[in-house]
Amino acid sequence: MRAIDFEYDNRYLSDYGFIICDFNFGSGANEIDAGSTITFNKISRHSGKKYSLSSTQYDECITTSFDICKNPDIYDPEDMEISNDEYRDIMRWLNRREFLKFQVIDDGNDNFERDTCYYNASFNIDKIKINEKLYGMRLKMETDKPFGYGQEQSVSWTFSDSNVSKILSDISDEIGYIYPTVIITINRNGDLSLYNELENCTTVIKNCKVGEVITLDGDTHIITTTYISHDVCNDFNYEFFRTGNTINNRNNRISVSLPCNVVIKYTPIIKDTP
Repeated sequence: MRAIDFEYDNRYLSDYGFIICDFNFGSGANEIDAGSTITFNKISRHSGKKYSLSSTQYDECITTSFDICKNPDIYDPEDMEISNDEYRDIMRWLNRREFLKFQVIDDGNDNFERDTCYYNASFNIDKIKINEKLYGMRLKMETDKPFGYGQEQSVSWTFSDSNVSKILSDISDEIGYIYPTVIITINRNGDLSLYNELENCTTVIKNCKVGEVITLDGDTHIITTTYISHDVCNDFNYEFFRTGNTINNRNNRISVSLPCNVVIKYTPIIKDTP
């Protein structure tokens, strides 16, 4: 992918008059770390003639580095030196003690369509000087996960009775399950159960009331309700709803026990690097 711009914390590199560039002046093919590196822990069997897999884990988060400089289409190509004020503005924006949303902006010249991929990132920055003058910066990106994320997915359904089921397709690159955020509006008094056939998981919330809006936060694992009088914590079975996928099946068949409106939001995992 070729790109000259990126977004970080709702600002663009181009807002500062800079572009992504390359100060290596090299050519040829490069091997690029694709992230999502898995460590396979194995146990020796039969005197080392066979090894069994005991566990797996992600050991590293995605890291990468790239260069930036002033945009020659904006500035005089004969005067591309970065001033101290410009350097400090970039440092203040990118060198943060927190992970924030980062996205590379594709220049649109690829011959294939690519999913938008986001990362939670922060940067360390090195100066690139030529003849003791500052002409560029090398950004060393650190992220908080071994993979990226796609655009948030959201589905909304109305269940009129318990004989109806809906299908949610999990488009994540990671095989397994995730916990989405679920917002449920109750349309009849009673005990609610929300069942996912693929994961064989059932979320139960008793004593629900018409008009009540119940939220299951997938990130924080906190349940809330708009009805203050409903002791939802004691009426919840604490099996947070989850969706998943296998190598052969992405379809989550979902059913409910009460008429209700259901909104499910999740961010799919994308195994790609900037």
